Amino acid sequence: MKTVYLINETVLFEPDARRVCSLAQYPARAVILHGPVSECLLQLLEHNDQVLTQRYLFATVWEKQGAVVTTNALYQTIASIRKALKTAGLEDNVIITVPKAGFKSVAQLRTGSADEFVERNKTVLPPVLPDESFETEKPDATLPVLRFWASRGAYWLAGGLFLLSCSVLFMTLRQGESVFAHYQPIGTSGGCEVYSSWHDKEKSRSILDTLSQRFPLPCKKGDVAYLTLNQTQQGISVIVCDQIPENSAARCQSIFYRQPYEENE
Repeated sequence: MKTVYLINETVLFEPDARRVCSLAQYPARAVILHGPVSECLLQLLEHNDQVLTQRYLFATVWEKQGAVVTTNALYQTIASIRKALKTAGLEDNVIITVPKAGFKSVAQLRTGSADEFVERNKTVLPPVLPDESFETEKPDATLPVLRFWASRGAYWLAGGLFLLSCSVLFMTLRQGESVFAHYQPIGTSGGCEVYSSWHDKEKSRSILDTLSQRFPLPCKKGDVAYLTLNQTQQGISVIVCDQIPENSAARCQSIFYRQPYEENE
């Protein structure tokens, strides 16, 4: 039996098939996951309610396959997980960022087989029939008033929930902004705006020009590029997006240049 995860009683995650799918529409609404995205989600669910550090995820998702990636690639993978779960029908954000610590799954989980969960979901309880032994009540003149207040209360409740959801979305976006919050603009390259994590703007521009001469950036007008200092792996990474990465529709690619450098030169 291939073990699958039921997330918040809503979405099935099948690690062997590398896909997530709405339980109610299984398997028609399946979302296929790329290898690192599927493996990263599996690690988070296997360690549900535990904080996984970036170092741990680098080692278990990429390095065991012989791959070396940047921090930007990890953030893109987490964003892809959240987007896939939402597309599959999960309203709650169950993959949270723990500042200065890592990432954590806070999902309600059950494990089993896909057939088992789907079959249970098809089971419908029999309707409760009214007891005909009671006399039919006469219409109450106050019912229209009660319906009015009930309807009005429902609108207030819906409005409150809408405001709450907007607040949650705003806070989520604020968290996403922290990734590039301290990057500073250093000009344009190939028509796109370029930002750098370096404190030295002139040096950032000089290094970018040198790299671009050897390996031109796949950058066009309207794109955004982020130049990142990678102290751990002794190199430079550039992430190029067709719009700001905080937008869920953003399409990005990472380029990693392995070369020594000294930031304080």
